[in-house]
Amino acid sequence: MYKPTYTKEEVDELIKWFETHTYEKELQLVSGVHIKDLDNTLPQMLHVVRTQYENRNYSGQIHLTFKIRDELIKQNKVTGEK
Repeated sequence: MYKPTYTKEEVDELIKWFETHTYEKELQLVSGVHIKDLDNTLPQMLHVVRTQYENRNYSGQIHLTFKIRDELIKQNKVTGEK
């Protein structure tokens, strides 16, 4: 569910998840949205999560990062822990 703001605890948990898990490099997020290279996409998105989580203008990008994590799990594309 979309949220307009995120807490430091929420974003820390999200960042930690990406730092401690391995996952496939491509993801069909939703119909019409295919991410071909998560290795290049996620570092940029996580930078926004780290630096802009208090800024409501970036809540869409942060929400999308949570959605990517959730879809990786849902689609069984998590390959392990680092």
